[in-house]
Amino acid sequence: MNDSGKALRTGFTTGTCAAAATKASLSMLLSGLRVHEAVIRLPGGQCAGFSVTESRRSGISATACVKKDGGDDPDVTSGLLICSEVSLRPDLQDGTVLFLHGEGVGTVTLAGLGIPLGEPAINPVPRTMITGVVRTLLDRYGISGGASVRISVPGGAALAEKTMNARLGVLGGISIIGTSGIVVPYSGQAYLDSIRRALQVAAENGCRELAISAGARSENALRSVFPGLPEQAFIHYGNRIGKTLAMIRDIGSFERVVVGVMLAKSTKLAQGELDLSSRSVGLDREFIAGLAAKTGYPESIGESILERELVRSVVELIPFRAHEPFYRELAEACRSTCASVIPSIGLTFVLISQEHGCVVCPENR
Repeated sequence: MNDSGKALRTGFTTGTCAAAATKASLSMLLSGLRVHEAVIRLPGGQCAGFSVTESRRSGISATACVKKDGGDDPDVTSGLLICSEVSLRPDLQDGTVLFLHGEGVGTVTLAGLGIPLGEPAINPVPRTMITGVVRTLLDRYGISGGASVRISVPGGAALAEKTMNARLGVLGGISIIGTSGIVVPYSGQAYLDSIRRALQVAAENGCRELAISAGARSENALRSVFPGLPEQAFIHYGNRIGKTLAMIRDIGSFERVVVGVMLAKSTKLAQGELDLSSRSVGLDREFIAGLAAKTGYPESIGESILERELVRSVVELIPFRAHEPFYRELAEACRSTCASVIPSIGLTFVLISQEHGCVVCPENR
């Protein structure tokens, strides 16, 4: 529901749109008739229909496009055309699908994505959906051999420059993604999937130590403290630090994790909250003042903290320095919360102030 109580509209992944465009292309190629709609079955078993916005046929090839609709989710790929050019390939074994490079779709250059190196960045579930569509139609029309499929996304290369694709080893375009085929508004599933892919790439490329942070600003702070880590070792968790740590634990390839959290979010984590979004937990001035009292600061400091509106304004009362007991205790509380998720992995916690640098809490006190 949105703020007015209206149900939010679901959307579809780029993988689902690619499968629909492929069905439209091959249907037009085999029937000789223009196709205006393509209905496909999603991984969960339900069916969905898609309007075909563009189509053309030439000899043994046909191309159709479907406009990506992410529903009410703030999806940066919404509105893009997802196109599929399909060609019959009698030289291939029956039912074989050959994926070719298309405009705006990246090329895989690093292991860990479940896609052979050098192939178009079309993830495993979309590949399965597309292959299923092709095999069903070839069988229906009694066609021997296989088909080549070239997925393209006009504008995809420019969009990819604003993403983390290059760090994942996807160069020159976006990835064609999706697991359920459906985009649930504000579920964050696509973001969690991107974290999982980044972790898999790090593991497959030999990273045994990670540095996780909320985003680019906190990553830059961590890089200044740990300059020797490779690019793939730096992972963004957004606000989903608990789920990110759980993925790290489940992958099982990592020996040490450096966790960086901005001071503004640290008190939530220190109190055991593993979702750091603003809607999850509010500012707890009593907790902060109590921590100051516990670490020996005068009562006047605690009273001033109770009057503050922002956590980061505490630095006006207690200088942000590594030897200050308040920040050491705050960092250790955060480290303990993270250790509850990954108890068997070495853990270093870093408290970050954008203006004042970092306070590092090592693995053991």
